[in-house]
Amino acid sequence: MKQRALVALLPIALLLAAGCGGTSMSQLKALVRASFPGVPQMSVEELDRRLRDETPPLIIDVREPFEYEVSHLPGAVHAQGKDIARQIADAEPERPIVLYCSVGYRSSAAVADLIQLNDPEIGGRVWNLEGSIFEWANSGRAVYRGENEVTEVHPYGRQWSNLLEPHLRP
Repeated sequence: MKQRALVALLPIALLLAAGCGGTSMSQLKALVRASFPGVPQMSVEELDRRLRDETPPLIIDVREPFEYEVSHLPGAVHAQGKDIARQIADAEPERPIVLYCSVGYRSSAAVADLIQLNDPEIGGRVWNLEGSIFEWANSGRAVYRGENEVTEVHPYGRQWSNLLEPHLRP
């Protein structure tokens, strides 16, 4: 419940930052790290490398269904709430798991909730994708709608859309 309250405060923090000249992705990533200090973060470069491993990570998109439908990371599955734990339980025991959202705040909250379970099957296997789909797409990496590569990402809201490169906004 505490995590949900923090997630609700993030748009307010971003609006305040926007009123003071805007916020950058690096500032937002610093805010996420400060808000969730116990959550392991994986860079988009590291995830991109690991996707070529023999056993690539399970990628879970924790955004709203309508956001996932616009685009998602390659091979990502959509899950929210208790469905996240079910996806993890169904994964191979040694398979790494990466959660993401728009910028990493909601997914960090979800990873924090998983860590609090103190489940040895989860510990050490779960990361948040730092910068999440916005950083992934802004860095020129492909996003998909189903199996088709697309060129847009759901902006989540007006105050967030400035964190996306203009050509990625629907």
